[in-house]
Amino acid sequence: MQKLKTSFQKIKRKINKNNKVVSVLCIVIGILYFFYILTLNSKMLFSKYDPIQAEIKYSQSQWQQSQNVAVDKILDEWAIKNNYTGWSNYEDETANKLKAQSNKQKIIKASQDKGVSDSFLYSYVGYKYINGINPSLLNPEHPPLAKYLIGLSIIIFSNEHIVGIGIAFIVLLLVAIISYQIYNSIFLASIMFLITALFPLFTDQIVNGPQLELYQLFFFLLVVHLLLMWTKKKKIIYVLFAGVFFGLLLSTKTLLPFFLLFGTWLIIGLWKQWKVLLIIFFVGALTFCMTYFSFFAQGGTLRTFLGLQKYIVTFYGHSNIPLFEFVGNYLRLIFTGSWKFWDTARSVTAYSEWNILWPIIFLIGMYKLKIQWSKYKYSHLLIWFIILYNLFVFIVPVFPRYLLLLFTPLIILI
Repeated sequence: MQKLKTSFQKIKRKINKNNKVVSVLCIVIGILYFFYILTLNSKMLFSKYDPIQAEIKYSQSQWQQSQNVAVDKILDEWAIKNNYTGWSNYEDETANKLKAQSNKQKIIKASQDKGVSDSFLYSYVGYKYINGINPSLLNPEHPPLAKYLIGLSIIIFSNEHIVGIGIAFIVLLLVAIISYQIYNSIFLASIMFLITALFPLFTDQIVNGPQLELYQLFFFLLVVHLLLMWTKKKKIIYVLFAGVFFGLLLSTKTLLPFFLLFGTWLIIGLWKQWKVLLIIFFVGALTFCMTYFSFFAQGGTLRTFLGLQKYIVTFYGHSNIPLFEFVGNYLRLIFTGSWKFWDTARSVTAYSEWNILWPIIFLIGMYKLKIQWSKYKYSHLLIWFIILYNLFVFIVPVFPRYLLLLFTPLIILI
């Protein structure tokens, strides 16, 4: 019996030793692949930002062209008073003008010549924000924080990508840290680090950035990490910082839908801890307001601030997207790699970064939710979020990058 026990101990020590080797390999491979992606796209990622050319391009884009027509479509008192008119569907406007020519190629070319990407828009707006423009007058549809960080990257590094690249690497570290908090295993944490680093949806955010979703994921993971720290140590400092990062999380993308999503998540996940909830919501609301410091510094009041938030709701309310047509569209994207866009043609587009790992990770992750719930008590927060986010994207029209916030928690739990 003693010999058998000794043999088991030797096997266990050998497995632990091998696990350490594998852990180091996973982390090294993940880091090397991260820098390989940067090197592969270095010409684009590290080029100098040209604000003059950006100004010219923006002035000819669909966003500037829409300024003359959107007031008629969105009769909002606050927007008119502040001379902001927002987005209109420039492609439809162009199509109507060229309809008599019955030339589809001309329509497409006119739209492409004027159109700019979201990443260009956020870079341009971020640069304007950091140079003092009131965030309520330029692309207020999304809160300003992520765009401030993009603008800060331009000011410091003359490049719009650098801060986002740093954020992306910290996201990998947070995935490993949260995995360790749940499993108490460096081996498993290193595997989650590697899977996330290799996952195309994550690397696509680096290559085709800057986008808001990567910043949103960053602040979300920080909230999760701090709440897990509070759960284990019960120190109020973690709750306060969770509130701060909750407010920063709300200031990355459109407030109302994401406040409903993240607010519901916190209420369900912490429903027995109502004092903690109140602190997080109060600190979060205060932090969110502070991200509009430039708005208030330029004469904004609480009344006009609330008016701005009302305008954003009104703006999206006039989008006229038939939500029923896009119910479950995210599942089509996960299982086939194609998705229906909400343009007038309802065109179906294939996502180049899709591969067979998407449905595999999704199915394994969803299957293991029940197992993880009973086995790892610190996984409950992520499980609730995965359930709620599935419901959220089930009814909301999606871009592929929206699923970054779904797949990262799934990877941690598989």
